[in-house]
Parts: sequence; C-alpha cells; structure tokens
Amino acid sequence: EGAGNVIVAAAYSQLGVPYVWGGSTPGKGLDCSGLTQYCYRQAGIRISHYTEDQKSELRQIPISQAQPGDILYRSGHVAIYTGGDQYIHEPHSGDVCKRSNGIGSFSYALTYRTV
Repeated sequence: EGAGNVIVAAAYSQLGVPYVWGGSTPGKGLDCSGLTQYCYRQAGIRISHYTEDQKSELRQIPISQAQPGDILYRSGHVAIYTGGDQYIHEPHSGDVCKRSNGIGSFSYALTYRTV
C-alpha cells in the first residue's frame, strides 16, 4: 500500500539518528513520537507529536492486524511497524534510531487506514 511504503521508507531514512527527548528534527534528533510524526508527515498524514495524542488521533487495532506503516503502541512508547516481527524506533536517551524485533512487547497498533 502506497502510504505504508512511504512511512516505512521514511523510518529507514532515520536509522542512526540520535534519540533526543522531545526531538522533532529529522536527521538530527528525534524521540519515539517525533519519529512517527515525521514518518507520517512524509505520507501526508498529520498527527501530533505526543504519544498519547497519536493514540487518540489514530484507530486502535490488534497487533495481529498491523500492516507495515502502522504505529506500534505501548504506554509511553511508539514505533513504526515494518512487517514480520520487526519495527523501527527511537528507543531512549543515549541510543539511536534502530531496527528491533519483538512486536509482542507492544499493547496494540495504531492505524491511519480505514478498515
């Protein structure tokens, strides 16, 4: 799906960018929700910066229904789902944007799709 591919490509483009609390500057410093906001903006989807706002702005679906480009959510953390058991996220201070696996650590997914 078009928007999902754009979102995932945007996430890949930020790999290695340092985690910065409250960060919203692509290529320089992002926090987890700054990353998801940036990736969605590349696909023309406007969402707020903060995790809990994103949760209220997007539709919640079970992790099992997530598609690449959806946001994985747990309290205080969000990530871009890239498919399979993989996601891209800004983990925490002192770390950088990276690919990780283990989507079961998230509570549910947030989607822009109308299903």
